[in-house]
Amino acid sequence: MMGEAAQKNAALAIAVATSGTLGKSLNAMGTVMAEAGHVVSIHPAGSGKVLSVAVVPGQHVRKGETLLTYQNHSLHLVRLEMTRARAGLMTAQAASQNAASAYRRGRELEGTTVPAGETKRRQAAFQAAKDDVVARQADVDTLKHQLEEEYNSVTESDKAQTSPLDETSAIIAPATAEVQAVSVGVADDISPTTELLRLTDMSSVWIASDILPQDAAQVVKGGDQTTELASDTGATQLVSKVTSVSDLADPATGLVRVISQAPNSNGSLRPGMFLTTHLPMREKTTGIIVPESAVTEINGVSTVFVPIGPNQFRPRDVHVGAASMGQLAITAGLSAGEKVVTHGAFALKAVMLTSDTDGGG
Repeated sequence: MMGEAAQKNAALAIAVATSGTLGKSLNAMGTVMAEAGHVVSIHPAGSGKVLSVAVVPGQHVRKGETLLTYQNHSLHLVRLEMTRARAGLMTAQAASQNAASAYRRGRELEGTTVPAGETKRRQAAFQAAKDDVVARQADVDTLKHQLEEEYNSVTESDKAQTSPLDETSAIIAPATAEVQAVSVGVADDISPTTELLRLTDMSSVWIASDILPQDAAQVVKGGDQTTELASDTGATQLVSKVTSVSDLADPATGLVRVISQAPNSNGSLRPGMFLTTHLPMREKTTGIIVPESAVTEINGVSTVFVPIGPNQFRPRDVHVGAASMGQLAITAGLSAGEKVVTHGAFALKAVMLTSDTDGGG
């Protein structure tokens, strides 16, 4: 028996059992691996001298984190070119306006004080002035693109500069990654051909499981794989897609490798970690589908609790046929339409065991 207050504290939940089909899963040990081809070599957009290096090999970094800074002499030159280009554009615009005025006056006075030949000359001069404005504008746009895109990209930023004369550029991580190598040090001269660092992109990773060939034949490629992750708030389930099932067994171990691609935007999954994972299998089980929290073990037997009256519950032995994605398929001991405790079974078990102990004492 459990009173209403105790039920509320235990967040006890009751639902009507329903039948359904659940795909079986295979429990396996998974190993986190970096994805092949995810190594990134980083080069600077400009030339200059390294001011600081903020990372070391083996360090994990997040997207946008500063890896090193350098004094970007190329940035200074581009800014000077931009100043000249803008001045040239203003001069061309002024010349175009003057040519337009001259051509307009020529048309107004043509046949009187201005001969037809002069009007045509002024028209040609006006067209040349307009073409010059277009060319000068293209120069400005090209330099603007260089400043905004080349010196501000997924791997580089000048946003931390404190003044228009500041030439500091920061090399930043393009994604969550692990630093594989740092190729330069403070005061080194660098150019766009210099490799500064090598990173392994860890925004997504592989979870590799080595299993028996007969089990591998039943794994569903493209199916949902669940992996158990420990956290401060308790265990969570990471869902990833099975991307490959090897056709051949490893000659050394006799096992077949299954790989899934898992998201890793926060960088919590690191190469070499071992995790408990559940691989989707082709075989399916039909039964009563309940959440894992509905079943507890008593004396080694899978048990659910069914309500038999106000605040009264009875344990019932059941047989679990399959487990997947936090759900269980019960194949014996429970029928569709019966009410069953779906959350709070552990609390009921504790109450029952305490009552048995008190009765025996």
